[in-house]
This record gives sequence, C-alpha cells and structure tokens, in this order.
Amino acid sequence: MPHTTPFDQFAAVTARGWFSGAAFVLRLALGFLFFHSAWAKFSADAWSAAGYLSLATGPLTGWFQSLAGNPIVDALNLYGQAAIGLALIFGCLVRPASIGGVFLMVLYYLAHFEQNTAYGLVDQHVVYALVFLFFASGGFGHLWGIDGLIARQPSLQRKRWVNWLFG
Repeated sequence: MPHTTPFDQFAAVTARGWFSGAAFVLRLALGFLFFHSAWAKFSADAWSAAGYLSLATGPLTGWFQSLAGNPIVDALNLYGQAAIGLALIFGCLVRPASIGGVFLMVLYYLAHFEQNTAYGLVDQHVVYALVFLFFASGGFGHLWGIDGLIARQPSLQRKRWVNWLFG
C-alpha cells in the first residue's frame, strides 16, 4: 500500500484538479527558472560568483567576501542550480533538490542582506525559499514526475529511504 504524502493530504481538501495542475506548473516554472539561470552562467565567458560575493553586505559580509573568486564555490553554484532545475523539471528527487534550493536561497538572501531587506524583510529569495519548503514537504514529484514512478514500485514501498528521497 503506497504511503500518503503531505501533497496527497493537502490535495484531498482542495479542488484536486486545479491544485494538481497549479502545483505541476509551479514546479516546472521554478525548475526552468533555475535551469535557465545555470545555463546562462555556463554559457557566459568566464562566469564567476566573485562579483556577487565581493559586493556582499550585512552581518556575514566578511565570510561571503572570502568566498569570492573560489572556483569550488562557482562550480557548486552553477551545478547546484542546474541539478535543482532538472530535478524539478523531471520530478525526480524533488525533496532533496528543494532542501538544496532552500539552502541556496537563504545564502543568496544573506549575501546581500541590506539590499534584500531595504523594502521589507521579504524579497524574491524568501518567496523562492518558501516554495522550495512547500515542495520539500513531500509528494510534489509524484505529480507527473519520476518520483511517483519510483515510489510506486512494490519492492521499494516499505523502504524508509525511498519514501524520504522520492516521497
């Protein structure tokens, strides 16, 4: 018997067709946004996060500025965005990708804290982080995604790690 995900519970008390469609479109939109951002960085000549990090503001300025120009940070940013985008597009490993997305958005928010809070505490990074948190609650990859195909395999249904990764 397949386990019930938070997505299933929420969808049960809403207009399921509308909710499912909206959740799928939201997952795709955020996935394409992140993949496009990674592709733009990959396509740019000698892209680096150094410019963004060297202009960091707020309480963690020194730490962010110390990361500027580090090729490992550049690679983690570029490939992390690509992996998050592809995971959301294909609905595969949505929960781990979403947790990574929350982490990335919190870092982006804190790196430019003064600019991001100039007009209030909520900016696009906070909104994206909340959407990722919503996706991490579970079940969003089951909606026309690979997570659902994997989680429905009878031999894997009772495995906790499968339920966590693909739930």
